[in-house]
Amino acid sequence: MKRFVILIAAVLLTAAAACAAEIAVIDADRILTQSLPGQKGQKHLEQVQKILQKGYDDLAAAWRGREKTPDGQKALAHAQLILERQMQAERSAVLTVLKAELAAAAESWRKKTPGTLVVTGRQTVYASALQIDATSAVMREMNRRSPKFAPLPSVTVKKPAEAASPRRTRKN
Repeated sequence: MKRFVILIAAVLLTAAAACAAEIAVIDADRILTQSLPGQKGQKHLEQVQKILQKGYDDLAAAWRGREKTPDGQKALAHAQLILERQMQAERSAVLTVLKAELAAAAESWRKKTPGTLVVTGRQTVYASALQIDATSAVMREMNRRSPKFAPLPSVTVKKPAEAASPRRTRKN
């Protein structure tokens, strides 16, 4: 009986070890922010922000002296809304590229690591043993990648129209 219990314990330990080897957990947020591609994405977004801010500043300069008028306020508010939407679209595009790169890096690492069937994000796991954390290894794979971000945007500022010259009216 004692041999049987020892045998069952050995089988369970072996099964547990085999399961642990099949799953790896990564801290995706850390990889997305601290990896070289993640840092390139941040620099890209900083450049985008500068371009968009310059566009707004150019528009504000064009409206200088008339920014308090209803047309000036409307034009500046509209420009701010458009530029904020553009910045959000740029952030989303960078994140999409980085997530695709992370998926490729995780898959590359998984293929190189015998016995690993799944790589999952720490954000979806309630608890895990440190032995199955593959963040550093996947980070090294991610750092080998060269993401291609969208071209930097350009902003075209339309100068406000001069006040229309008064129309002549006909005298009867």
